[in-house]
Amino acid sequence: MSITKKTSSSSAEVDSSNSAANATSAAAAAAPPTANSSDHSDIAIYGQQPPKEETPEFLSSSFAELDRELDNLPEEKKAGWLKAKEKCPELVGEGHRLMFLRCEVFRADDAAIRITKYWNKRIELFGENLAFKPLTMEANGALPKNYANDSSLSKEDKTIIETTFNGMSHAFIRPTNTFDSAGRALIFVDPSRLSKYKHVEEERRGVIRSTWYFFHSMLENNESAQKLGIVVIGYPHHVKLSYVDRKLLKMNLESMTGCIPVRLGALHICHPPWFFSKIVFPIMKIVMNERMRKRVRLHNGSKEDVLGELEGFGLSKRVLPVDIGGEVVVES
Repeated sequence: MSITKKTSSSSAEVDSSNSAANATSAAAAAAPPTANSSDHSDIAIYGQQPPKEETPEFLSSSFAELDRELDNLPEEKKAGWLKAKEKCPELVGEGHRLMFLRCEVFRADDAAIRITKYWNKRIELFGENLAFKPLTMEANGALPKNYANDSSLSKEDKTIIETTFNGMSHAFIRPTNTFDSAGRALIFVDPSRLSKYKHVEEERRGVIRSTWYFFHSMLENNESAQKLGIVVIGYPHHVKLSYVDRKLLKMNLESMTGCIPVRLGALHICHPPWFFSKIVFPIMKIVMNERMRKRVRLHNGSKEDVLGELEGFGLSKRVLPVDIGGEVVVES
């Protein structure tokens, strides 16, 4: 997936100083931000807390507190976590636990609940074999590209992998490779790309697993994304009522708000269709907690009106997809 800046078809010359300024502007939009800056004023746009200063002493005490919270949880609620510690200890080390602590801004009790829900759901989605492998496409990962010829995989495993790849092929969720004014990564979601999706359980789970893979690819080994979080730009303008799958919507939101260790700054829904407020949003309100509901923003009106509203949230045209009037071509 890559980023392309929209350019004019005109071949008129521009002076070198303007060219340099434009190049600098485009590079700034696509450059990874630092999560260690002392200026986090724009983080508060959505009421988010700024990331904590992670000194060695602070991290040590935080890991210890998280371990205590995990120990205090009932066995039945942390069954998946205990299995992961036994079957893939290399995947649940400090780096893994740190993602959950950062997601919850080091509230150890909330991080413990999220990490246990995460592993219970991961096993449910990927099965007792693939769940304990890295969520990558490498040969030793849960989603190897040459899975069809892998004799070590069961028929069930191969079905899980195949349907996950089918889910990825819709490309309804994609990174823009740009950032808002606070440094949060932008994610573009276009549910109209699910036009060929069939409302059956097998495909539904494939789409959900592809979402999990997407966020893992973005979060793992990405300190800025873990600390600062993301902003989702939703564009359901071309969605037809027949595309709406209530179960899929519910499962995706549950993964985002309670399992995957991602800080969601806001969900900007741009140019929603007429049925959104009657069918889709009520489902979202049921699944989302109060904190998350307050971060949903609906944007109606002309393209200029919507762009103006987004600008007020630190989202300039140069970081937004061309689909909604911005300057970034988001490629599959």
